[in-house]
Amino acid sequence: MTEERELRRIIGLADACELLCAATAFPDEALAAALCDGSLTADARACLADAQIDDAAGEAACADWEALAGHNARKLAASLRRTHSLLHVRQADGVAVFPYESAFRFVASGHEGEPGLFRSPVTIAVEAQMREAGVMPADARTEPCDSIWNEATFLSFLLGSEAAALMENDLDAAGAWRHRAQLFIEEHLMRWLPDFLCVTAQEARALAGDGLADEDAVRFRTGLSAWGAQVARLLDDHRTRTAPSTQTSR
Repeated sequence: MTEERELRRIIGLADACELLCAATAFPDEALAAALCDGSLTADARACLADAQIDDAAGEAACADWEALAGHNARKLAASLRRTHSLLHVRQADGVAVFPYESAFRFVASGHEGEPGLFRSPVTIAVEAQMREAGVMPADARTEPCDSIWNEATFLSFLLGSEAAALMENDLDAAGAWRHRAQLFIEEHLMRWLPDFLCVTAQEARALAGDGLADEDAVRFRTGLSAWGAQVARLLDDHRTRTAPSTQTSR
């Protein structure tokens, strides 16, 4: 059997990716309510703890989200939605931060012109890995599959599948799922996730400076960047780990 500590680590990573999806997609009232009642922060800290981040680091990473506890959920939801739209939806002067891997990397690389959203090589490569794993986003026909929330959901699926295989002691299947996850982390998510979170927090602060976003929205985005940076480090560590089929079993 796989060691319980290793299984817990993988489940923690899968849960962290699921939470990353919820925190980066268009905000709903459930997200705002979870921030206001502290349950999202508790889940975020639990994910890090399960994935073997120490309590002090986990607490520091979630400090900005912790500060939102007790706020009005309806007002917070409206603030988060407004800021999300200003950041990720086209305005008169363009899109502040593209939430799609291909477009974000296109802009970050200094290319001129308008990035493609659906048929770029990066988007097609992401779609190919999703199809190979047998799972596609429900909105794949209307939304590029390489959005940050779709990629996080996909990686959560890959990690969850590895954990399920380990619980059944199917080390060959677990190794295959881990290989898929490691490939996706290396070729896609780690090539833009840390920068995306950092740039998005910076742009949120700039919006606040122009009077277009309030401090709660900035605090949420700053917290997402801090917590997401820990998740990114954990994923990068997972990328280099030995497959479970070669680990010591008991």
